[in-house]
Amino acid sequence: MTHLLISGPPGTGKCKILELVSSEFKNVVWVTTLSSAEFVRKKLGRDDVWIIDTFTWGKKDGRKERDVVVSNPLNLNEVSLAVNKVLDGIDGEYLLVMNSISGLLIYHSYQRLLHFLRAILVRVENEESHSMFSLVKHAHEKSVEVSISMFFPNIVDTEGNAVKVIKSSIPLEKNEFDFKDAKGIIKKMLLESL
Repeated sequence: MTHLLISGPPGTGKCKILELVSSEFKNVVWVTTLSSAEFVRKKLGRDDVWIIDTFTWGKKDGRKERDVVVSNPLNLNEVSLAVNKVLDGIDGEYLLVMNSISGLLIYHSYQRLLHFLRAILVRVENEESHSMFSLVKHAHEKSVEVSISMFFPNIVDTEGNAVKVIKSSIPLEKNEFDFKDAKGIIKKMLLESL
């Protein structure tokens, strides 16, 4: 199974692609770093998704049964424990979504974040599941973006109405496609990895 990174400037459709592709999976774990669990749940329109909220900072009122609010996102170990606890409770294949790596880079050095990402990616791979992560392009030093991208066998970039494949673990007929085709092509990249 495989991992995918969606990179692009703010407002170019990264989140919309994550939402569209996640609708194709039964078991979804969504880690949110830039908005609340309540907001994400409303956007997804699903109560069966696990949402790990590192944005709300411990607020407990209004939570759904599958909302896990990390009380201290400044502690990356606490974020990791929350993710692992949810993944431990899932039977079968799942899709892990993190929107966005950039939200964690606000509080953590990229070296610490790389260790966190590596541990999560290895776990997902060992469990033969899938993951999608987003990164706000040009919000970090170029060396940080390059270091993060090295972990991902599949990378797509969003710009305007186009989605461009930067790196793919499977052969594709073309490397640039319309936004409306993103769901099918990205799902194929996740499910048919070599």
